[in-house]
Amino acid sequence: MGRFDNKVVLVTGGAGGLGRATVLAFAAEGASIVFSYHSSAREAVDEVCAQAQSLGAAIEPCRADIAQSADVTALVEAAMARFGRIDILVNSAGLSRDDAFLSLTEEAFDEVIAVNLKGPFLVSQAVGRHMVAQEYGRIINISATTAIVARAGNANYTAAKAGLNMLTQSMAIELGPHVTVNAVGLGFVDSPLVRTLFSEEALQEAESSVPVKRMTSYEETASFILMLASDECSFMTGQTIPFDGGRVMR
Repeated sequence: MGRFDNKVVLVTGGAGGLGRATVLAFAAEGASIVFSYHSSAREAVDEVCAQAQSLGAAIEPCRADIAQSADVTALVEAAMARFGRIDILVNSAGLSRDDAFLSLTEEAFDEVIAVNLKGPFLVSQAVGRHMVAQEYGRIINISATTAIVARAGNANYTAAKAGLNMLTQSMAIELGPHVTVNAVGLGFVDSPLVRTLFSEEALQEAESSVPVKRMTSYEETASFILMLASDECSFMTGQTIPFDGGRVMR
């Protein structure tokens, strides 16, 4: 018996990175899963499906641009057609287009806001209608500690994630009492993306600056997401929890 037997999970951005780890973590715990992907290669999509199926999970991939309402409608309709309900939503899809503030283009600003803020709004609204009707739901948004403590060259991403934190609170107020909404404020995740964005020196400094003296992993973060999605956390809502090794302490 898994913690999420008979639960249906929708994960955005499920073909790579944290989304992929989250899909597989839910698969190992008995959930049925729908995941969206946009720019991921078909080989990556097929690999996630094969791994989830090897764990015994029913899984449905769906190509969608979450910043487009028509794609979001099709995504949610596909989930409902396959499984008849959506119990858990993880808004994991994200995008970075870093640049110095005075060099940041309007296109880069709009693109990051669209994926990191508008996308979670559209998907959560479409899924939230079903969750409210069925009187059960868990929504987990993937935010970042840079929404609390900004860094240079990150204005579009920081603004999007700060907006997502407030969207989390607004959703929690309006979708309760049967639907909870929380966010995970990610710190440094040891991943190919992070090692591309930051120098080795910067990463060593990041590790030394937190009490646990290390970065996290996609798999460890996925385990935390599953905890937030479980019924053990049914009394928690409207929170953005820093998952950052103690980098941000309020």
